Amino acid sequence: MPQLDLNRRFHHALERARAEWVAADPARCAALAGSVLTPAGITVPFFGRPHLVTHPAGEVRILADAGPNQTDVTPREAHVSIQIVLLHYLMTADGTPPAERWITFRELPDGLFYAQAFAGHAEGVLVEKFGADLSRFRQAAEALGGSPLDLADAAYRFQAFPALAVAVLLWEGDEDFPPQARILFDAHAGHYLPTEDLAGIGDWLAHRLTR
Repeated sequence: MPQLDLNRRFHHALERARAEWVAADPARCAALAGSVLTPAGITVPFFGRPHLVTHPAGEVRILADAGPNQTDVTPREAHVSIQIVLLHYLMTADGTPPAERWITFRELPDGLFYAQAFAGHAEGVLVEKFGADLSRFRQAAEALGGSPLDLADAAYRFQAFPALAVAVLLWEGDEDFPPQARILFDAHAGHYLPTEDLAGIGDWLAHRLTR
């Protein structure tokens, strides 16, 4: 998809999400999403980094951490794709407890529709980058805040949102089997985001790990 068309699609989706967000109850949304409501808005961690979502405007800003060497901690606007995902998360979250069971992307609601593209984009880039270098994958995963799992040849769990976890599994492969990667979701993921947004989260995570 050409970049101009993609940008238009993102901005159209953001306008729709903001229009729906106006009618939402921010206190209820924050509680069901495991987030914190403040006078300024709702603070939502996204892969550990706090974001502020205002109501009713639906503006989404990254909250900078005031470290010892930082002089400018002014919140800055999040990328449009992240703004959409955060708004959808707050409006979709229904408080369902974690299932503590991993499922593949194709097992998500309507996941078969996106499964082939997801395997090529998100999981494919992981295989290409780390299929022959598990140690490099482990370094990247730990740098991004992942917690090791006893799955596959190397696997890590990431807290995408307060109530939504994602796992990345990697098999190194050998002379008989090629390297493989899988991105898994807690089985309750459909209670917190539409499947299209979960695909976006998988893409985002894969590209952050390989960057």
